[in-house]
Amino acid sequence: DALDCAKAISTLDINECASIEQQRVEASLNATYKRVLAFLDQDDLVRADAIRAKTKLIEAQRAWIKFREADCDAVYSLNASGTIRTVLGIGCMQAHAEQRIKELNAFMEGG
Repeated sequence: DALDCAKAISTLDINECASIEQQRVEASLNATYKRVLAFLDQDDLVRADAIRAKTKLIEAQRAWIKFREADCDAVYSLNASGTIRTVLGIGCMQAHAEQRIKELNAFMEGG
């Protein structure tokens, strides 16, 4: 039987549903990041500026990944003795990913 996340009650089911949603958001984040990189490869952009921007964006994304991991590890660690730790850690990762999607979309819009 497929898991009905609308009716999830057990910790295992709640964690599984959170993980499924997180995977969806991660896929969206990856697609958005690839779209921004493709945007920077457009022929109508000033090449030197676009190359610099792309290099800086890649550096920023790598730093963001490390920041998110550390930040969410802190959330997980704070709740390490409780059964809610996993869903809070996943929720942290998802919230950061959703915010980063907004930031990347704003980057393409010029700010």
